[in-house]
Amino acid sequence: MTDFNAELPTNTGVTLTPRTGTTSGDTVPAGCVVVARNTGAGSHTVTLTVGAQFDGLAVASRVHTVAAGAVAGIRVPATYADANGRVPIAVNATANEVTYYVLGM
Repeated sequence: MTDFNAELPTNTGVTLTPRTGTTSGDTVPAGCVVVARNTGAGSHTVTLTVGAQFDGLAVASRVHTVAAGAVAGIRVPATYADANGRVPIAVNATANEVTYYVLGM
């Protein structure tokens, strides 16, 4: 498991660190934006596990589909955070076909 930090864009530009898809265990900070690029021949799903509860009940995970060859921008709401301010992220199937970047705002 890796806790990826958000990288902050600057007005002069910044080199972003590509993250390889994971089938489980990695986290991103709540409030960030994930830019996911699917290099595979088929679609992939990126799942954000919601750590919040409503009236003591678990909230369903948010699943985003990224089409083959597509790039998706995914906002990770602060309300998805667990007690540590983190949100688990997972990519289905052949996870290394998805590269993503974690941006702070």
